[in-house]
Amino acid sequence: MNPRRRRRDVTQAPTQPTVGVLLMVAALGVAALVGVSPLRSPAEPAGDTSGGFSLERARDDLAVVAAAPHPMGTAEQATVEAYLVRELRALGLEPEVDSRRVTMAPDAPRSVWTGTVRNVVARLGGVGPGADQAVLLAAHHDSVPTSAGAGDNGAGVVSVLAAMRSLTAGPPPRNDVIVAFVDGEEHEMLGALALVESAEWMRDVRVVVNTEGVGNAGRVTPALTSPRNGWALRQYLDAAPSPIVHTAFAAPLNATGQGADLGRYQEVVPAGLELVVVGGLPAYHSGLDTAAAMHPGTLAEYGTTVVRLAERLATTDLDTVRAPNLVAFTLLDGLTVAYPSTWSPPLAVLAALAVALTVGVATRRGRVAARRVVLSWLVLGVAGLSGVLAATALWLGARVVDPRLSDAVNGGVHDRTAYVLAAVAAGAAGVLVVVWPLRRRSSALEVVAGALVGSALVALLLAAVLPDAAYAVTWPLLAATAGFAFLVTGERSSRAVQTAVTLAALPAVLLLSPLVALYFMLSARFELILPVATPLPMLWVVLGLTVVVPLVLVGRERVGWRPAAATGALAVAAAGVGVATSALGGAPRPSLLVHHVDADAGTARWVALPQELDAHTGQVGTTGWTPTRFEASPFHQPGATRPGLSAPAPMRSGADVSPPAVTVTRDTTTPAGRELVVDVAPGAGRYAVTVDLRSAGGIRSVAVHGERLDEATSGSPSSVRVVAFSPGEDIPLRFTVPTGADVQLALAAYTTGFDGSPAVRPRGTGHTTAVHEVPDGVLVTSVVDLRDPS
Repeated sequence: MNPRRRRRDVTQAPTQPTVGVLLMVAALGVAALVGVSPLRSPAEPAGDTSGGFSLERARDDLAVVAAAPHPMGTAEQATVEAYLVRELRALGLEPEVDSRRVTMAPDAPRSVWTGTVRNVVARLGGVGPGADQAVLLAAHHDSVPTSAGAGDNGAGVVSVLAAMRSLTAGPPPRNDVIVAFVDGEEHEMLGALALVESAEWMRDVRVVVNTEGVGNAGRVTPALTSPRNGWALRQYLDAAPSPIVHTAFAAPLNATGQGADLGRYQEVVPAGLELVVVGGLPAYHSGLDTAAAMHPGTLAEYGTTVVRLAERLATTDLDTVRAPNLVAFTLLDGLTVAYPSTWSPPLAVLAALAVALTVGVATRRGRVAARRVVLSWLVLGVAGLSGVLAATALWLGARVVDPRLSDAVNGGVHDRTAYVLAAVAAGAAGVLVVVWPLRRRSSALEVVAGALVGSALVALLLAAVLPDAAYAVTWPLLAATAGFAFLVTGERSSRAVQTAVTLAALPAVLLLSPLVALYFMLSARFELILPVATPLPMLWVVLGLTVVVPLVLVGRERVGWRPAAATGALAVAAAGVGVATSALGGAPRPSLLVHHVDADAGTARWVALPQELDAHTGQVGTTGWTPTRFEASPFHQPGATRPGLSAPAPMRSGADVSPPAVTVTRDTTTPAGRELVVDVAPGAGRYAVTVDLRSAGGIRSVAVHGERLDEATSGSPSSVRVVAFSPGEDIPLRFTVPTGADVQLALAAYTTGFDGSPAVRPRGTGHTTAVHEVPDGVLVTSVVDLRDPS
């Protein structure tokens, strides 16, 4: 007898018909839909009031808070502030407006930000023992200049306001409750920084609930938590009407310090949660994020959750607010599993031991060969890499073919679902391309054993590094190991094999599908400014595929090129659907229109992004446009430009087109070098002013408003950008360069909107700017040379 044929007879499970494989794939597809179903927007409640929250009242509040874009320092923001103060006073509270200038270096070196924030703060006194221990309910009430900010963060503002109405309507709480409507979150969280640095009452706060949003629909989830989150997360689970939580989504964000104002608060507050609206991504930071477009079910869930959580925290003992982290994951609406993350390492070890025992038994029984199991493990690692590369390549290729896929990152109206499915299929094709030749040398059971070994190592790694996320691999591994044990411990019929394999793969699909969906949303927010974020969801896709694919192929005696070709064709077809949907959908692309005045040359031009005119950008003319590059993200990305179009424009009238004025008050030589002190007068009505300090010899030190920021000049960069938001007064600068060095100041002043002439029609709600840092408006630039007087 041929030895190779004998090995295949011993190790191969009973052959499954193709129909059986397709049924398994269909069942797993249904499981994926079940896994992501809790992320869908909740239905609008039948009644107006639920759990102390009134949806009708919240809509009225939101109509005021999100009536128009209201970035920090604008008249529209003053209107929102006045409304919040009035509403808090109507509750019998005594709100204060804490106005402070904040200066920081957010992207050191090379940048300094400064601005005056206005935080609205009120305190409801408690009557219980230790009443001076406080709960902080926080929501930022500013928006980006391109969006009315209903989801980010009007929904959070009205939810916190609803919580204060509920608390003041009942008996006095046990604990003090402080409400803070915070300014400047959209500008590197300047308002929260002001509170942390200067507010004496912050030392009383034991727990903070911060509200945020990255869309106008979907679910509300604690996407971020403070360290040792067990106590705080348990409060959320007990208070929320229908908790939605996936700590494998939150764990990397917590570990890398991503997020919003909670990152500031947790520097001084021992416990905290950041509740975030996750869904309705195309509205994020766009003109689509209006009060009318806010999903009513999402708004109702947000308000009810915040009200119930506030009521719970107001009456809870705050002596001990820290506990070991929780692992938590929602399987179905109303079904969330939670346990201490300290269980993660022993569970991972248990799973690894189960793999070792089961594979060892299979080896002794002759069902698998140890060396081919090792070979399968190594090759499946290559398969995983192949899957990540294939999925990422398809995604990046789709962005080239369909620019609207990138538009979705910064306020586009494009649906990415078809592309997500295409990326998953491409990942499967990438895995199958490697599994195909592997199956020529290893049996189906040996490939599954290799997958189990690889997954066990990943589970152990996650349990050590990110224990809150280890469940996403450990539980699927235990299920797959149980299925493998069933297959190798006896002769099984084809139907039994099909059932066992399907059940073994179900936990991987159920647990990983919502993570894939959430990570695709996360990458959509960050992938343009942080390209490394693009493959993040692909990693979770491939973690599941390297287990599910070998299981599904159990019972297939031969695995040829057809499965890889079929999934590859499916990926191309899904991408084609995405392209067709984009082309035929008629949704406008995000765009940007700027009237750029060069004050030194006395000339003006129109700048339009992208290089495709739409009804808004084309209104100023359809001829005379030439390619250009424009600095569309001047605050976070100094010097980075994007392709656009430029056309000659008339000089403006009826608007201030003069550049910021520079006055040198001191220019001396010190032991540290040439020291200059200058005052920059920004001019009236400016949204922001940037001042680039340039010197070929390097900028050795810089101080803004008397505050020196050494981190901004680390390494003596040749250029440092100072950004002043809504500057209402002169900006004093003191900086040092090498002795004898010349200095150049490059100034840019940004004004929102187009007052005066030439007139520009307002942008409709269906059109949105492409980059939230720069709104439609006027840009005035000028350069001042400060040569060394010697």
